[in-house]
Formats: sequence, structure tokens, C-alpha cells
Amino acid sequence: MATIGNWGDFTFYVSRQAVKTFDGLKWDSAAKYSTHERHLKEPLLEFTGTDVESMTFTMFFSVFLGVNPIKEVSKLLQAMRRGEVHRLVIGPKAYGTNKWVITKLSNSLERYDNRGNLLVASVNVTMQSYASR
Repeated sequence: MATIGNWGDFTFYVSRQAVKTFDGLKWDSAAKYSTHERHLKEPLLEFTGTDVESMTFTMFFSVFLGVNPIKEVSKLLQAMRRGEVHRLVIGPKAYGTNKWVITKLSNSLERYDNRGNLLVASVNVTMQSYASR
């Protein structure tokens, strides 16, 4: 098994039996500025810090790739609902300066068998950086 990374106990990996990874990783960072109006001059910007970073990616789960989609979707939902906070590690690197929390999941339950069992699902995951106090 080739481990790609993890977020807590949720592992991203590829093996002969299963594929559980992500696609389309996007990492957003921004700075915050205050604008001070001045008489007969251009406004003055003042740097006031950084904004909360966010990360989005899509996960694809399929029984045809050795993964139980409903089980994986449920794991992500439970982690979000419990407010779990973990480092996001991809390869040897932990991403961001803080840990990450799932703030939104958008689930597409795409294919079912003739007994109503979920066969294929994709999940758009949104995470935000979680700064400690």
C-alpha cells in the first residue's frame, strides 16, 4: 500500500485492492487590510493580519475501487459533526501552520445497485485552518 497522506485517522492511499485519494486540491490564503480615508489623498491601507486559510478537494469513493462509499462518507460526516481538528499531511509535509477542521461536505451519491446499496459517491470537502488560542 502506498500512503499518500492523512488527516487524523483518515488515510489517503493507493493499493492493489483499493484507491482512496483526493483530486483538485485548492489552497486559499488571504491577508486582511483596513482602509483609512484621508482628506484629499488616496486612502491608506494598513495590514491587520492574515485571514483564515481554506482548502478544498474532491474525494471519489467506489466499490469498484475497493472502497465502501457510504462508510467513507459517514466517517467524514462524523468527523465534521464532532469538530475534529487534525494536521493535514500529504507526503512528508504537514500543510499550513495550523491544524485543519472540516467546515463543509457536499456529497454526490451517484450510483446504486438494484438493492439500494450505494456503489459510487464523490465528496467535495472544505476545510479551514483552526488556530489555537
